[in-house]
Amino acid sequence: MRNLLLRYTDGMARYVATADEAPLLDIEELGRLAITDDISLDEIAGLHEGAALALSDQGVPINRPEIIRRMSACLSALMVSAAVAYRTKIDLLEQHRQQERDRTERDRQRLETLGQFVGSVAHELNNLLQPVRGMTEIMLADLAEGRSPERADLETVEACAIQAVGVIQGILGYVRRETIAPQSLAFGAAVATACTFIRPMLREPFAVAIRDRDTEVLALQGELTQILLNLLQNAVQAGATRMRVEVDRIDGDRPAGGARPRMRLRVIDDGQGMSAAVAARALDPYFTTKATGQGTGLGLAIVRSIVVGWSGDLQLDSEPGRGTTVTLLLPVHAG
Repeated sequence: MRNLLLRYTDGMARYVATADEAPLLDIEELGRLAITDDISLDEIAGLHEGAALALSDQGVPINRPEIIRRMSACLSALMVSAAVAYRTKIDLLEQHRQQERDRTERDRQRLETLGQFVGSVAHELNNLLQPVRGMTEIMLADLAEGRSPERADLETVEACAIQAVGVIQGILGYVRRETIAPQSLAFGAAVATACTFIRPMLREPFAVAIRDRDTEVLALQGELTQILLNLLQNAVQAGATRMRVEVDRIDGDRPAGGARPRMRLRVIDDGQGMSAAVAARALDPYFTTKATGQGTGLGLAIVRSIVVGWSGDLQLDSEPGRGTTVTLLLPVHAG
């Protein structure tokens, strides 16, 4: 502000002394610059009073009619240019807000269309899964009790069908904004079950380290499987050759009123990683760095939506050439 005052005072002094037009052009530029620097119109107008006092202190007869007219011309040049710049700035801001509103509406329409499409696909998949589950149950009922290889295979088929239904329900819950109440799960055991289900689907192996199998959280088995499948598939697509799933419990220091203990799930890979700019947007719906037709940009957004629904937190740590670590933190369920 002081720099603007000094420049305005200098411009006014030159115009008052010579009546040359060049100082007025400089003053107009000062008005535009002040708006760019987010200085209010009232503060800009206050520059004139400060400049007038400065000229008076320099011995300029500011009460003479001709001097008053020239000083008024300086004030007019300053305020008109500032007002025009302010109006332009407001118009640009409104244009930006309208673009954001339009983008939000487009995203809403895309999500609505996707929800309708997924709903119809899910209906067809459920129709296909019903006879799989039904016939598997009948075959299990016909088998003698025991742990025969046939029973184990049929139980695996049944478990996979149930998991598939859960994955479909999780996707439907996201695109339709439906809420399915989470249930109490032994988190480590649930992660182990999900990993067993996922292994045959991935072309790359992954390690599993579960340090706590029994501590419970509020979650859904189907959605947990969906999360792990999504994260591991992302790692494979990022060129990872080593992947690791870790589960442990974080108790930390718990003074009176402190944070609750949490279960931590980490998916670690040695893939190509992400730049800071990409990582900052990786959780946004529809954001993707994949080529057109190779991804919707909804995977991590769905993961975050599920985790938030469980009252948890999702953290993303990535660096180009150093891989990615995705961390889920879920509050321990007291039961």
